[in-house]
Amino acid sequence: MFQQKHDQHRQSRQLARGIAVATTAIITTVALGTGAGPAAARQDGGPAAARVGHTGECFLTRLGTQYERCDNNTGDGVAAPAWVPRR
Repeated sequence: MFQQKHDQHRQSRQLARGIAVATTAIITTVALGTGAGPAAARQDGGPAAARVGHTGECFLTRLGTQYERCDNNTGDGVAAPAWVPRR
């Protein structure tokens, strides 16, 4: 009688341990599978444009990486995309 209860208890512990191991393996697999991969970024070349401007007398251009119009830097320091023509 004692041996039978002992065996049942051991089987219950083994079953619980097996379930815990399987659950951990599933959670780990899901966590690794849904994680963010390495990031990669590049600037979009955009459409080729000879001049980008407005109806006024000055056209929008780039000076280095900054927007410029009528000798005034615009864009609050935001880098101009590659499709804006250089000055």
